[in-house]
Amino acid sequence: MTTEKAEEVMTFGELLALISDQQRRITVMETAFSSLAWCLDERASQLLIHQLTLESTSQKHDAALQHQFALLVTELEKRHHPAPDVPTL
Repeated sequence: MTTEKAEEVMTFGELLALISDQQRRITVMETAFSSLAWCLDERASQLLIHQLTLESTSQKHDAALQHQFALLVTELEKRHHPAPDVPTL
């Protein structure tokens, strides 16, 4: 890889370290967002689910991002309307 500025050059190991750091940061953000979703009242939760559902079908996003929004909607719906406990035999 040729570049005019030497400080912009990364080794493969540095790139892997950067990716790992970004994955950890995303995990923290996902956990924080999920925790905040528990704090929402009924109306706010419904609005959030509705907005994310719209994002999951928005043509401004590619199919992979739409899928991620849909997965988040599914997860929030499960938390908002948990499945009833199945009785044990």
